[in-house]
Amino acid sequence: MTSVPAPHRPPGADPADGGPPPSGVVVGVDLRGIQAYVYSGRRILDAVGRAALVAELTDTSDAEHGIADLVPPNCVVLRDAGGALTAVFPEAGSAREFTARYTRRLRDRAGDLTPVVAHVPYGAAGDATPAAPTTGHGPGPVAAPGGVRAPVSGVDEALAVLPERLREARRHMSALHTPAHGYGITAVCSVGGGPAESVDSSRAQDDHADVHERVAADVARARGIGRRWHRAHSAAWLAGAATATGAPALALPMEVDRLGRDHGEVSRLAVVHIDVNGLGIILGAYRERAGDPRVPGSGAMAQRRLSSRIAGLTEGLARVLVRAVAATVHAGPGQAPTIPGAGATRPVTLYHAPPGPVRIPVRPIVVAGDDLTVLCDARLALSLVRYALDWLDADPERIGDPRDPRVALHRALAAAHGGPPGAGRTVSGHDGGSHTTFVPTVGVGVAVQPVGAPLSLGYDLCEAMCHRAKQHRVALAEADPGTPDEHAVAWTTRFDGVDRVLRRLDQARAAPVPRTGLPLTGTGFTRFLDRYLSGTAPGSLLAGGDTRQRGWLVSALVPLLESGTDPGPELARRAHVTGAPVELPRDWTPGGLLDAVEMMDLYLDPGLAAALDPHRPRPRERAGAAGPGPARPREGARP
Repeated sequence: MTSVPAPHRPPGADPADGGPPPSGVVVGVDLRGIQAYVYSGRRILDAVGRAALVAELTDTSDAEHGIADLVPPNCVVLRDAGGALTAVFPEAGSAREFTARYTRRLRDRAGDLTPVVAHVPYGAAGDATPAAPTTGHGPGPVAAPGGVRAPVSGVDEALAVLPERLREARRHMSALHTPAHGYGITAVCSVGGGPAESVDSSRAQDDHADVHERVAADVARARGIGRRWHRAHSAAWLAGAATATGAPALALPMEVDRLGRDHGEVSRLAVVHIDVNGLGIILGAYRERAGDPRVPGSGAMAQRRLSSRIAGLTEGLARVLVRAVAATVHAGPGQAPTIPGAGATRPVTLYHAPPGPVRIPVRPIVVAGDDLTVLCDARLALSLVRYALDWLDADPERIGDPRDPRVALHRALAAAHGGPPGAGRTVSGHDGGSHTTFVPTVGVGVAVQPVGAPLSLGYDLCEAMCHRAKQHRVALAEADPGTPDEHAVAWTTRFDGVDRVLRRLDQARAAPVPRTGLPLTGTGFTRFLDRYLSGTAPGSLLAGGDTRQRGWLVSALVPLLESGTDPGPELARRAHVTGAPVELPRDWTPGGLLDAVEMMDLYLDPGLAAALDPHRPRPRERAGAAGPGPARPREGARP
């Protein structure tokens, strides 16, 4: 993923601040429908390519693939990532011209995305505003209605009212964005169902090897971008990656069938979504602390720099997850490469077609802003989440390397805070010690689904679980303001729709005897894995890698716990039959045990932390290895 560039400064601007002019127009762009657009395909390549295309459509630093050619030299860009663009123009004419050219570019390259645009004049240009909604030329954007408004005096005030103007714009859809589908007179696109305009020779149509897949032009374009992104990131993230045994060439998968699937068996993949908690609060506080009141727009410039560090943190997490999984690969001569581990499941068998590379069973799809979405073999999902939390909680002072994104972000926030050394959040280490870090916490949602289910369903579910985990964190803080700031995690193995999954979760939590412990804090999540699914904990469901009690748990104990019945008589009966006390996890609860039974057949602990120390600094990146970073909408800009 490319790093967020420095602010675009117009020629002749004051080099001391590079700030916006005393009057002008702030233009804000949000892209609607990103989620539906990215996950409308059936292949990893489709999702990766569409996500990368969204990033390019708001990248003002890339003249070849981005929109740098659309930005005039007298424009100051304050934000250009994650499907959002904020820029300052010196006068309304150049703002309108940019809007018209940009929306035409968007329609040509990604017609399924809808731009939401708001213009906020300020200073001398803000004395009057349009009285009615306006649109750009051609397909045009959705523009905020004008009406009679109080003048906006400066760029900071314009930036403050921009979110509300964008929300108004979403409520006034332009008729030019109403789909106008014609009659199909040609082959049908195998992805979107519209008219096919191109042939993808890398993919067979309906399993007919002699018939190539027919797709729409935008699908073919996105796949080309996805292949470019794939090559760049495979090279950057896996360069020099060590394995447990052997030294095979490694690559990221582009097909779901190559994501650790065991053919002939029911295979499941997991969609993992990781989102920074309280990003709006973090950015707002940083803008107030780091901005110079004497320099208009300096707060927004500082906020952009912090956003680039947060994006670096997300990219660093994606990189380290890939390398940690690679470090557990066992590949010997004449043997199929696998990832073994502690647990009742079989080792993960990796896809390998000699002499090609070994495909590791993890695939970051969206890496942008504060968001990270990863596909992986379901057996590795909870282990990956645990490693991600450990990596984020690592001690920045112990890491020490200022190039590491955790250290860079920690130092930037610590410098802006200017408080006592003990400020930030306190993290308790596994060795009993504690340290302070300004690296923010995250919300994590995991959705387990069968291989072949639509990626859009898995993403909807994991995002809903992530949102529910974030709500749990906020509720804990509101109930007790002294509650430590922690990560939050939730998951589901059901895939019958978001509403039903959330309704079951609410009913299970609200039962007289709770039938689930989800969502969990970061500490609770670690304790859950150690207590219920560890291979060494007393009474663990996977003690010694054995599930001898599985039949009794599923057929006898689980129905009692789900109904809220006292399990005491059944435990006594089981002890009498076996002649020994029933061994269950220490301090078990009905909700925790039910959550563990649900996951015990899908949990493998490959020892990621032992294979790649979370405190290890980020390895240097090879020059030119990075590729375009895909994006998804942030909080407040979701479709």
